[in-house]
Amino acid sequence: MQQIQCQFNVRYAFSINSFPNMPNPWKPFNSLTVFTTKEYNATIEFYWAPFLLESNSDNAVIHRVTDRIVRKGSISKHGRYWKGADIVVFNTYIWWITGSKMKILLGSFKDEAKEIVEMSTVEAYRMAMKSVVRWVRMNMKPNKTRVFFTSMSPSHGRQV
Repeated sequence: MQQIQCQFNVRYAFSINSFPNMPNPWKPFNSLTVFTTKEYNATIEFYWAPFLLESNSDNAVIHRVTDRIVRKGSISKHGRYWKGADIVVFNTYIWWITGSKMKILLGSFKDEAKEIVEMSTVEAYRMAMKSVVRWVRMNMKPNKTRVFFTSMSPSHGRQV
């Protein structure tokens, strides 16, 4: 989150200073923050979904959870915010700062008895990316939307 938050703060400060006579162009709505510029007929939206799939870290304010859990195949909760976009950039760097193991929920967070399995971060990431790619193929129009993935090297946070 620090990397994105830093970029977000820089853009936020730049946008306020760039348009001193305009109302604040940033509008936060829970997990969604929207920047609108009428001069360019453009909207930039930042949607907080750290693992792309539903997780117990989805709260944009209270997200520093020590025992992170990702729900398998649960992209539709977040995906509804991405539909219709011209450009979508998925940032998956947080997967590589969670440790060597991830907890995967096989049911729902609402289930009283939760079935949770543990797998390597690489396996969990592969599972999530398959869900994301499947969702993109089913929900995005390739002649309208450009989809990008960005991340960091899995070894970036470790000393080599």
